[in-house]
Amino acid sequence: MTCKTSVRILVGTFSVFTSRRRLKITDKQFHIERSAQLLFTQFGLRKVTTDDIAKEARVSKATIYKHFKNKTEIFDRVIHEEADSLLSSIREAVNAEEKAAEKLRAHLLIRLGRASEFVNFYRVTQESCGDYLPHLAQVRADFLREEQKAVAGILYRGVQSGELQIEDTDKAAYVMVLALASFEYQWSLDEGRFTLPVLADTMLNMIVNGIGRKPQ
Repeated sequence: MTCKTSVRILVGTFSVFTSRRRLKITDKQFHIERSAQLLFTQFGLRKVTTDDIAKEARVSKATIYKHFKNKTEIFDRVIHEEADSLLSSIREAVNAEEKAAEKLRAHLLIRLGRASEFVNFYRVTQESCGDYLPHLAQVRADFLREEQKAVAGILYRGVQSGELQIEDTDKAAYVMVLALASFEYQWSLDEGRFTLPVLADTMLNMIVNGIGRKPQ
C-alpha cells in the first residue's frame, strides 16, 4: 500500500512525550527516545541507524539494545507518544471553549496548525507506508478512532444545546474526520495560498451552515 508523499519535512521546536509517565520508562530510555526523535524528524526511519541513535544519545549500542530490541521499537514508541500528545493538545483546546462551533474550530486549528510539531506521526500518515512498517498503521487507526469520538461528542452536545441539527452525530463525525484527514495533505501543498484561520473558518461555516441556498 502506498501513501502520498509529504512535502512537510520540517525540523524545529515541537512538543514531545507528554505521556511519558504513563509508559513508566526510565530516564535512560526517555533520553534515547528523545535523541532518536530528533534524528527521525530530520532523516526519517530508513536513513537513521542504531549507531546514529547511540551517537546522538551519547550512549553505547549495548545500552540501546538493553532497553530496546531495535530502532523500529524506538520509532514505534515515538509515534505513539506523538499521537497521544496531539490528541491531548486537541482535547485541551476544545475543552477551553463552550459553544459547539468554537469547539470545532479549536479542533481544526490544532489538528492542522500543529502538524509541524508532530513530524514523525504525520510521516506515518502521509509517506510510504512500507517505509514505516504496516503495524504502525494501527497508531493512525487508533488516533482517528479517538478523534472521531471527540468530534461526535462535540456534535452531540451541540445538538442537545440546540446549536446544531444533526440526525446521526456518529456518522457525521466519521465523515468529518475522514474529510479532515484527506484535507491535511492538500493543505500542506497549498499552505501559502490561504491562512489556517481562514481555512478553518471556511470549513466550519460549511459544516455548521451548509452550502445550500437559504430560503428568502
